[in-house]
Amino acid sequence: MALRAALPRTPGAAAAPAESSKAVLHAVRITFLVRNLWGIGGTIKTTLNTAEALADAGHEVTLASCVRSWTAPGFTFDPRVRVVDLWDRRRRRHGGEWLSPADLVRSRRPSFLDADRVNNMPESSRLLDRRVAGYLRGLDTDVLVGTQVSTNLYMAEYGRPGYAMVAQEHLFLERYPAPVRDRILAAYPRFDAIATVTEADAAAYRAALPECADRVRCVPNSIPPAAAPSALTEPVVMAAGRLTGMKGLDVLIEAFDLLAADFPEWRLRIYGRGPEEARLRAMVAERGLEGRVELPGAVAPLDAEWGRASIAAIPSRYEPFGLVIVEAMAAGLPVVCTAVKHGPLELVDDGENGLLVPPKRAEPLAEALRRLMSDPALRRRLAAGGRRTASRYEPDRIVERHLELFERALTVRGRRAAHASHSMKNGGETP
Repeated sequence: MALRAALPRTPGAAAAPAESSKAVLHAVRITFLVRNLWGIGGTIKTTLNTAEALADAGHEVTLASCVRSWTAPGFTFDPRVRVVDLWDRRRRRHGGEWLSPADLVRSRRPSFLDADRVNNMPESSRLLDRRVAGYLRGLDTDVLVGTQVSTNLYMAEYGRPGYAMVAQEHLFLERYPAPVRDRILAAYPRFDAIATVTEADAAAYRAALPECADRVRCVPNSIPPAAAPSALTEPVVMAAGRLTGMKGLDVLIEAFDLLAADFPEWRLRIYGRGPEEARLRAMVAERGLEGRVELPGAVAPLDAEWGRASIAAIPSRYEPFGLVIVEAMAAGLPVVCTAVKHGPLELVDDGENGLLVPPKRAEPLAEALRRLMSDPALRRRLAAGGRRTASRYEPDRIVERHLELFERALTVRGRRAAHASHSMKNGGETP
């Protein structure tokens, strides 16, 4: 699919009329602003999936990473996608940059986002503000997409009228603290489109910003095309994701401990890295589960690992979407998820394509795992339902929704530019 040309490439220029009734089509330049493309996490993974799908569709895609902190990426980058690092934080001997004395001072001063703790990156500073501002003010693109609240607020502060701006939300509105939510509601009306990953969050934004309701769309995360499904014969429960408290992996270890004696052949594998790793390893040792619970670290891609498991566990305390849920479904695994807002409740039909359990409680999670561990037929039935669900999130389907969103954003931006031009000619103020 090619995207309709709705905004002139030259700021302030009028759009040329089409030579016929058929719309003019062209490849569009799309830039994603990401906090740190070199780490791991669902937002990074789905942004890479989307970038690859857009490149497949013939569009020119750039990924701008606010910082770079690793030499090797956590996920594979498509060579057709351009990657730009705004601040290379690596050590000099690994390719990192040298900071001038002035930049060293800026790196120690607070960002304009820090007052409300919007940006929890250690690099959040006056220097990061300056780097992002310089990039956005000089950016030559058609569509700029923010991928997280801090990048969205940077975009609102430093973006310019020459391109359409799209705010993506990978969390959900009610999850933000009140000061951050106030910033969001003040800034997001400046955007040409707002994209959420669930319908529930889209409804929340429309209610909170009624003047922007027609600019809010749900565009779910996408997954790579499904590989061959698991045979469901390996006695392995698998979990994957960033090792943080929100993922509830401590509860999963407690639940597995309740089952370990009854299912001596089964193991639990938890893939990922993050601040909770030491605590989780300590829990495993305290319960004498060494050799039964494994933490192999971060692995990308996970396709082969899903194929060596028979159950996927997603015990999150909250989950804006749950990309790992769809990935596990696509790999042919039955999933056990906590029934939390928003993703799991939109993705999982209890008893049809997975099992839902209450959050933060080991006992019901253990009981759901017990059902699947002891019933191969149930595993196969839920896995088949999950594969049907996952097919809705393959890139060729989701990229169409992205392109429709971008086209709409370009149209809105064009109308705003025309209105501003008309106001200036008539002595009015630019809106």
